Amino acid sequence: MRFHDLIADFGNGRWWPRALGLAFAAGILLGVLGPFGSFLNGNIMLRVFSWTVDVVTGTALVGLLMPRLVRAGLRLKMPLPAALIGAFLVVNVPTALFSAAFGYWLWPRMIDRVRPEDWYTQSLLVCAVIIGLWVLFSLAFDRPRPAPLPRPASAKDSLEPVLCLQMEDHYVRVHRPSGSTLELMPLRTAIDRYGQGDGVQVHRSWWVAASAVEASERDSRNWRLRLSNGVRVPVARNRVTEARSRGWIRD
Repeated sequence: MRFHDLIADFGNGRWWPRALGLAFAAGILLGVLGPFGSFLNGNIMLRVFSWTVDVVTGTALVGLLMPRLVRAGLRLKMPLPAALIGAFLVVNVPTALFSAAFGYWLWPRMIDRVRPEDWYTQSLLVCAVIIGLWVLFSLAFDRPRPAPLPRPASAKDSLEPVLCLQMEDHYVRVHRPSGSTLELMPLRTAIDRYGQGDGVQVHRSWWVAASAVEASERDSRNWRLRLSNGVRVPVARNRVTEARSRGWIRD
């Protein structure tokens, strides 16, 4: 898994069970070890409860807010690293506020020992550890899936229209209404073989038939075409003008 793909995965449906499970385990571990808060060293069960609630809630806030903050930074034309760092610093404000309020409720007589900047620093450190562990876990265990073995197009396939062509390494996936097949050839050869006259190469890895385009979708500054078979096709920025002139993209 590439780091860019991992960031795109952040906060979506696949991210939540893994991140919350890791947060739950980390909360128990932090409660047992008792770092960042010697004032919480009285009852180990209360300490485990406190850290688990803090870390799980902080992880939930990160998952809910950070993707939106990153997209806002990208809309402001910030580089991705700057958008990530800025979003991380901002999202820790509500995380620290929750930790302070929860700690005050749990230990009202001892909470005066902790200054506001201590809560924020603790929140930064904990979130950094959780995100770092999640990144390492994902990079270590998300192995690239092997590409399915190509199969030649059947006689039935040849009777169906080609909706789009998708480059996958040295293969081209030929999408038809009933499914797709992989064929060993360059994309240019596939376009010459299967491409219709009204089709367009909208991306270096994608060609689409005009009859297959049903709608367009926008995600921040990026456009995608939704085809009749449900496939979403990215549109390169230098191809947006042509797609718009064909009526596929409407602002």
